[in-house]
Amino acid sequence: MDDDSDDAMIGFEKEAHSFVIRIWREPTGETGEWRGWINHVQTGQRHYFRDPAAISPIVSDYLHNQQEAVEGK
Repeated sequence: MDDDSDDAMIGFEKEAHSFVIRIWREPTGETGEWRGWINHVQTGQRHYFRDPAAISPIVSDYLHNQQEAVEGK
């Protein structure tokens, strides 16, 4: 890699966020229930959910809140 590529990667890493998502099925009722958590790797913050449809809003809200913190809002 050249110096420009190294600089670009460093900039990318500063702005990157990593999430670990764990999903499992709880044996409740006849059909069971999906549950899970999303862990933000950099901060260790964990959010629990009962509906996989909540994954996208949780990540979006986290990123929106981070952007507001950076902008000082």
